[in-house]
Amino acid sequence: MYLAPIFKKLIKNKNLDMKVMKKSLLILGMVLFATGIFAQTLVEAGEKYNAANEKYKAKDYAGAVQLYQEALSMCKEIGGSAADLQTNVEKQLTNAYFRNGLTLYKKKKFDKSIEQLEKAKKIASETGNSSIEKKAVIYIARVYSTKGNVLVKQKKIDEAFAQYDKALAIKPNCINAYLGKALAYKEKDDMTQMMSSVDKVLELGASNPKAAKKVAKAKRLAFLTLKSRGASELQKEHPSKAIQFLSNAQKYGKSDADIYYYTALADLKLKKWDEAITSAKKALEFNSDEKSDIYFTLAEAYAGKGDTANACKYYKLVKKGANVEAAKYQINQVLKCK
Repeated sequence: MYLAPIFKKLIKNKNLDMKVMKKSLLILGMVLFATGIFAQTLVEAGEKYNAANEKYKAKDYAGAVQLYQEALSMCKEIGGSAADLQTNVEKQLTNAYFRNGLTLYKKKKFDKSIEQLEKAKKIASETGNSSIEKKAVIYIARVYSTKGNVLVKQKKIDEAFAQYDKALAIKPNCINAYLGKALAYKEKDDMTQMMSSVDKVLELGASNPKAAKKVAKAKRLAFLTLKSRGASELQKEHPSKAIQFLSNAQKYGKSDADIYYYTALADLKLKKWDEAITSAKKALEFNSDEKSDIYFTLAEAYAGKGDTANACKYYKLVKKGANVEAAKYQINQVLKCK
């Protein structure tokens, strides 16, 4: 509708060369034609954006990502007139990448999940979306940690460590990665590094109520592993090592009858009679089941100390288990208990 007035003005200008007039009209026509194309393309980009929104609402995040990408490409091609639409597209594309990453994580498609979350993080960083950027970092580290845990179960320990290191590279305070490392070090039978990793979990989780379950899991892991290792060293006739592991176990959990009983046995082997008596009595306090084995250990500690009266007292309480005959022998043949 703007062409007629402009054309009339050109016609009335008698000084205008005909060739120049034709060229001017051609340029004007091209501008109007191009404007129409851009307007049409902008509408198409908007339609693509709306279609992507419908996919997003339906939780088809992969489909939404594809359509948002197409809309973004169109906006970039159009240029300045699509700036507002491009801003909205980028925001929603970031959300779609993030949601798609979480969906893939739940489906255990870890590598694809990381890829989508990395894209969400990149666009979020470029567009100043700090909320999504922080969440993406958290979940990328979480996915790497989960990959590590899967590898630990498959006994691929070195590969698992590589995943935990990737998690810590992007999120240095990742509790999941340190908990995973504790599991991996347990499999390598490296108790020192296992405890170091558990300690890091406890440190990071101390002021984070949301990490309570992970802290509890780390403590239980350390407690049970060290207790088991203490019992193993006891069987190997390494009482000093056994005591060290059992003592470390008590740092991570409430001591139980087994901890004190194993400690009493180790002290007995080291001829630490008083320590053995103290530990055995503690074992009695915690034990609610059959106590004959503890009574026998306590009797041996008193006998070693030279306290015949108490040795006889506790040997007589041994009523069940493998030590019954040995207790009778001590009562009747060695100590001559009355």
